Amino acid sequence: MVAARMIVFALTQQAPPILVLSLLILCYLTLLELRKEEDLPFLWKAWWTLLVFLGHVAGFAVFWIWLITRRRAAGPA
Repeated sequence: MVAARMIVFALTQQAPPILVLSLLILCYLTLLELRKEEDLPFLWKAWWTLLVFLGHVAGFAVFWIWLITRRRAAGPA
């Protein structure tokens, strides 16, 4: 049954609405966090947003790992 659904997804190139919604929410959360990083150049912010857009949950996880590492290295605010 799962293989049949995957074939339909591959042939029609349409994502389920819940998947699109979750992707938009992750991109929004990424942008919210990047707004707090004032010293970060715009191209870096765009790169991280695109990484989350293209990598979805895995990209969001990598983004958070990088963000936590960056904030720890910067020290207390």
